Amino acid sequence: MKKNMPIAALALLMAALIAGPASAQANPNSPAERACKARYDDISRNLNSTRPDKRRVSDEEIGWALRYEQVNKAGKPCSEADQSPQQATASAKPEAQAVRMVEAGGTGNAMEGQKAYNSGDFATARTKYRAGCMTDGNAAACTNLGAMARTGKGGAKDLPLARSAYQRGCAKGMAEACENYGSMLKNGVGGPKDFAGAIAPLTTACNAKMATSCYDLGTSYFYGRVGNGPDYARARQYLAKACPGYAADGCYALAILQRDGKGGAVDLAGAAKAFALSCEAGKSDGCLEYGVAQYGGAGIRIDMAGARSSFGKACNTGNAGACMNAAIMSREGQGGARDPAAAKRYFNLGCKLGIQEGCKLAGQVGA
Repeated sequence: MKKNMPIAALALLMAALIAGPASAQANPNSPAERACKARYDDISRNLNSTRPDKRRVSDEEIGWALRYEQVNKAGKPCSEADQSPQQATASAKPEAQAVRMVEAGGTGNAMEGQKAYNSGDFATARTKYRAGCMTDGNAAACTNLGAMARTGKGGAKDLPLARSAYQRGCAKGMAEACENYGSMLKNGVGGPKDFAGAIAPLTTACNAKMATSCYDLGTSYFYGRVGNGPDYARARQYLAKACPGYAADGCYALAILQRDGKGGAVDLAGAAKAFALSCEAGKSDGCLEYGVAQYGGAGIRIDMAGARSSFGKACNTGNAGACMNAAIMSREGQGGARDPAAAKRYFNLGCKLGIQEGCKLAGQVGA
């Protein structure tokens, strides 16, 4: 590595590396690697095809393909793509919405359920909510029953019941019920996956400013889970509604589309703003990309001190490429004073996260 390699280029080069121990380099001509490449090509071909005879690509295949891209770029054996991600995102969605208050004028069963819930008698509350939902058709009772059945409050966890209750609540126009029902359809919770069926309830919830539903819609269109393939324009439309309410993932996904000009014009200023919001919400890759924008002045003024800080934040949450960038800036005195001790620490972190160059550079820092 050249000492004065442009840091923005380095960040983009290393952004996709996955955290983990160092591994042997892959032989692209081996039978295993050729088989992986053929599998990846098949997934990509069917995912992006508009041919009527294309096959449906599953979420599991999409996840594998994304991991394959990462390990292949890092030169690692494709067998590592079979490993499940080790860390959940910092913005993991809650399992279910909290029980809401029943509006004044609700049916007897719904009101009795609310009274029992408020007193801590969850078993009675669940029974009354069930009657209020299934017999009386009270939307709030259905939403509350769904939440209790989904989390196992007041009785055993019952995901099919939760899905049915949310469906009934959504049909009555309850946005919270639509949010949960659409999510359960999309993710196959409490029943089979139904991407097409999830669109209507998720749209109702998104229109009610429920950001997670806007994100679910955006990703559904991005990955081509509905329609005849990816629809980046619709994806961008809904992800814009997901940000900043679902900042970590929603803003990050929006920023990628804005930066790359997918689904609309290139918008570097918008991308920088969305990356910043994602970073503030704890998204490691958001901090890395915001640092790249600050360093190169992509859509914002050049801010070397800010870039150094953003790379440090991303490094401290396990982003190997950001560790290398923070180390180089600390070593060179970019965005602040030279700090050999910090440079050595960041290089060592990059090394531990799988970048072998970090091990060598750490040893070269005289701290």
